[in-house]
Amino acid sequence: MSMERSRQQVLYQFLPGNTFDYSDKRGIWQVNRLETTDASGQVDRQYIVDRVFARAKNWEGGEQGFNSSNPDHYDFAEPDEVRAKPFPTTFACNVCDKAHGYYSADDLSDQNQSLTCTRSGCPGDLEQYQFVSVHSCGELRRLYPGQCPDHGDQHIILDDQNSQRAQNFLWRCKVGGCGWTRRVSYGQSCNCDYLPPSAADPDDDKMYTTVHRAGSTYYPHYLTTVNLHTAGIGHLRGSESGSQRSIAKLLELTDRRLQSVDLAEPLEGAEIDDDRKIEVYQTEDDVDSLAEAETWLRENGEIDSQTIGELLEKLILLETGEDADEMTDAGDELLQYVLSLEDLTTHSLTDLREDALGSGFPRKADKIGTYFDVLERLGMDAVRVIEDFPVQTFVYGYTRGGREEDEARLNAFSQNASSGDGTPIFVDTSETEATQFDLDPAAVLLWLAVNIPDTSDPDAVRGPVTLPEIPPDPDDAAIEMARSEIDSLTRAEQWSFLLNHLDPVDGYGRFETSTEDDVEGQVTKYVFELMHTLSHILLKQASTISGFDRTNLSEFLFPRALSLVIYTNNREEFNIGGMTTMVEQQLDNLLGQAHAHGNDCMMDPVCSQRGGACLSCLHVSEISCSYFNQVLARDYLYGSRPNTDRDIRGFWEL
Repeated sequence: MSMERSRQQVLYQFLPGNTFDYSDKRGIWQVNRLETTDASGQVDRQYIVDRVFARAKNWEGGEQGFNSSNPDHYDFAEPDEVRAKPFPTTFACNVCDKAHGYYSADDLSDQNQSLTCTRSGCPGDLEQYQFVSVHSCGELRRLYPGQCPDHGDQHIILDDQNSQRAQNFLWRCKVGGCGWTRRVSYGQSCNCDYLPPSAADPDDDKMYTTVHRAGSTYYPHYLTTVNLHTAGIGHLRGSESGSQRSIAKLLELTDRRLQSVDLAEPLEGAEIDDDRKIEVYQTEDDVDSLAEAETWLRENGEIDSQTIGELLEKLILLETGEDADEMTDAGDELLQYVLSLEDLTTHSLTDLREDALGSGFPRKADKIGTYFDVLERLGMDAVRVIEDFPVQTFVYGYTRGGREEDEARLNAFSQNASSGDGTPIFVDTSETEATQFDLDPAAVLLWLAVNIPDTSDPDAVRGPVTLPEIPPDPDDAAIEMARSEIDSLTRAEQWSFLLNHLDPVDGYGRFETSTEDDVEGQVTKYVFELMHTLSHILLKQASTISGFDRTNLSEFLFPRALSLVIYTNNREEFNIGGMTTMVEQQLDNLLGQAHAHGNDCMMDPVCSQRGGACLSCLHVSEISCSYFNQVLARDYLYGSRPNTDRDIRGFWEL
């Protein structure tokens, strides 16, 4: 028996340990292994292992199976085929309802391959129970039928008592006059010593029974990244030099390509007299090199310009050094962002307009020309189409019973679950078309200044740049004055404030600092939730306008670059040019619909009162969102409604 599924479907629905309904009513099966191809040559192995290992070791609920940070101990595996066995192996006769239990699929094959009732004289066939028992440690078990002390197991049936809740189900002896029953949940104990942090005592974390396809039975855990190998800049990852180069590009301090960025390059176009440097080197006792001579000249006022590196040192206060990861974390994200600008096949609105003019379509060019005003009104800096967005998805483990850190243990896949050697990390690599949206840093800074008063306090902010002080409930004049003050900052100063105050956000959308007590935590929360909310609204609108199904679109965020990407994730139905057509012909409609209807929710006012994000307004499928639909709120774009306990001025209100 076979069933055709795409690699994308395998990575989200047919991973080892998960159960599924076989097509054509052929029962319920559980994946036990994937036949795979080695994908280690396509990925930055050490970088991915470091990210996965850090997540696993920092997982509050504990982990199992992540024993090494050595990439040689992991199998980067690209799925080809799925191997599965029938599960659960507990059945009911479709005639007499007798329950039948088998230890395993092999046991079932050996004892009752024909799937017929074993009760004497009954002609019935067996049908699987769809229920399983789940524990937060990662255990998944079939139901175990009880045994009547007087009549054995020949007349045991599952009595659901007309209830939809499995905890009310009973095993019952069907013999007339026998009143023996036992709750299905009785005896379904994991017998392990695992207790998640959220459980106050063991009674709060018992095994529970549910249908096998319930979401709580299996939560895969993903890591999505841009493939830097495509541009040959993976070697810059994890180094302070690579981070500083990428920051220099973001701050627009150089026009050089990333590989060629020279941190010693002088700014302001000043030239250094080599003869004067040699003279200083020869005459000053404490100068031992030409580089020190240049520093001496600058310190003594003979050179007015700064180098790129010196300006970065003045503006960017991210921690560096062996035990500090602020700089390398920021650099890794910005390296991926710079790759999206430099080495991919990218078309800006200006490019699309010029192409339309060159191809003899002046009306199309004129329409594209109107989009710039739309972007400015909505606080956006740029929109681009990317033809070859190199996204990689890694699946490294799973939880059962919950996906929150304090609810369950994170489990690695078994070393037998792939064709290679080591602990499997399943990989999907593709180059796909995408649309990239960049926010205007000046507009974001104004929004932060309105909502976070401490951003104007020199003692509270980090770095030399502060934002304007804005009174509570500011009028238009106060906002315009603040806007003018922010516009007077250089582009480098604007970006430096953001980089100094944006803390890492891991793949679970959690923040590493307090979001209440310091400016960094508040800025991180505001910016990330703004970006994530905007991403979901644009993704939903894009699915309507582009013709792609919503589950065929996914998001990728560069929070530190104020950039988000909506990309296609389904290669089997790849619609070449769909993103380009959407941007060329419908960008104004896309953004207009997002602005006009993104705040609509049929669950209001309840949704607004409970956070402003639900299935009816912001939630998308797990395939599309890497953050499990967390840290979303319409308030950040549209402002808080009167019936809530929040007071956020929306980004699109300014």
